[in-house]
Amino acid sequence: MLSFGEQDSISPNGQSATSLLRDRLAQLGRVDGKTIVFEERYAAGDPRLLTRLAREIAESKPDVIVAIAASATAAARQATDTIPIVMTHVGNPVEAGLVASLPHPGGNVTGTTSMAQELGHKQVELFRQLLPALKRLGVLVNPTNVASPRLLANVHEAAGRYGIDVTVAEVTRGDEFDAAFAALRAARPDALFVAIEPVIFINRARVLEFAAANRLPASYDVGQVVVRQGGLMSYGPLLATHYALAAEYVDKILNGARPGDLPVQQPTQFALVINLKTARALGIKVPQELLQRADEVVQ
Repeated sequence: MLSFGEQDSISPNGQSATSLLRDRLAQLGRVDGKTIVFEERYAAGDPRLLTRLAREIAESKPDVIVAIAASATAAARQATDTIPIVMTHVGNPVEAGLVASLPHPGGNVTGTTSMAQELGHKQVELFRQLLPALKRLGVLVNPTNVASPRLLANVHEAAGRYGIDVTVAEVTRGDEFDAAFAALRAARPDALFVAIEPVIFINRARVLEFAAANRLPASYDVGQVVVRQGGLMSYGPLLATHYALAAEYVDKILNGARPGDLPVQQPTQFALVINLKTARALGIKVPQELLQRADEVVQ
């Protein structure tokens, strides 16, 4: 089995995606180096590497490919339509053409979806609770991510209901952040929504530094780890749960199940995380009702 994509820490206790995957597989009796062999490839946030890595993986003819996030899944699917692919937290797999439908994937891809593209309205609502005077919202997004079009439409629709102007800054590679930050500074937003995906997650330190330097309240859609590292707020699915599900699908496939018959699993656990230290540094008093709703408050 091979895995490629995001390898950084995504769990509260600092575990990486692959360690979570390995742990669950071991519980299922598939122990690395004994009853299963892992080979890993990582693009380190560079989408230009994914095509080559996916081709290398497919040519080695593994039993299963685990692809972390949307870009890695798309690259794997382009490289093979026969080797089973288990995707993890892909935002919009149906519209991306990765599966025919969530209940009946139908091809060689199955796994989990984050459904993050449907949560743009939730981000706007949370910002309105936190910042009632919000009039200008900046959005940092990777337009090549399969979830981005629906997510942006969701944000624009919600913002339009409240007369909030939206400025979108785009990044597809690490060398595009400076231009995106310059566009956001020119727009002078009251707050920033960051759509987390591999390129942005790997460069999260730069995003955190930008938000702090410009005193921008920032929220992240699947960024619980980012909030623990200094971000203000996040709301989204618990990504750590997706790796146990992926391991279970790997086990089923190795036992003979066809990926096209395994329904894509949607998230059932979501978390609101608020960093009070960051709020105080920004001079923001977090409403008590928002704190009471939070699943985690970082002091």
